[in-house]
Amino acid sequence: MSREQDEARARKIERVRKMLALANNSGATEHEAATALQMAQALMAEEDISDIEVLATEASEAFTDGGAKARVPAWEDALGRAIASIFACDAIHHHRGAWSFVGIDPLPEIATYAFDVLRRQCLQARKDYIAKQLKRVTVKANKTRRADLFCQGWVDTAKSKARRLPRATEHDQAVMAFKEVRYGTLATLKAVDRNKDRSLRDYEHRDRDRGRLAGHDAQLRAGMSVHGGQKAMLTRGGRS
Repeated sequence: MSREQDEARARKIERVRKMLALANNSGATEHEAATALQMAQALMAEEDISDIEVLATEASEAFTDGGAKARVPAWEDALGRAIASIFACDAIHHHRGAWSFVGIDPLPEIATYAFDVLRRQCLQARKDYIAKQLKRVTVKANKTRRADLFCQGWVDTAKSKARRLPRATEHDQAVMAFKEVRYGTLATLKAVDRNKDRSLRDYEHRDRDRGRLAGHDAQLRAGMSVHGGQKAMLTRGGRS
């Protein structure tokens, strides 16, 4: 199917969605509701539009660049999943390092903003920690492992500072429909945990604890608008 055909089909699906919305509108008369429902059903039959395609239009998706293209570290995966949960979205990691968030507009766009900001803050904290606390670690693999522990601790604290938005059942169904229509079956991300199945030593526990302490400085600022609204301040800088 060409791009033009895809766009034409999308417009027809949107027409069906609007007709169904009118059919379920409490302000519509009985005649208006019945007519809208009949028109929607007729167009769905004519164009072979499924219920799931219509339901999927209730959700949207926003993309952002991530870091690792293939070997995604466990802390970045944890951050993506935390952001998705906080903003009532589903997170998807794509080939070449991109992340996307699927949810009800405008939440996916806000989720990408939050992911970008917190990921940058975590990476800066990681860089500072390596320079100050891990500068004497000469083996690169050990330095990376310990920095990962620091980041895991950082993410643990940062995500605990935000309030999680609930997702209604109908929104959950729309998100699942969107993913099924857009992607079909998605593979489970296999994040890389460089400390998995290891018995951590005392200094490695301290790496994670220091990350947790540093995570108190994570913050998202209010002020960026989304479709005329304003992003809420979800976290506070400084120790609480």
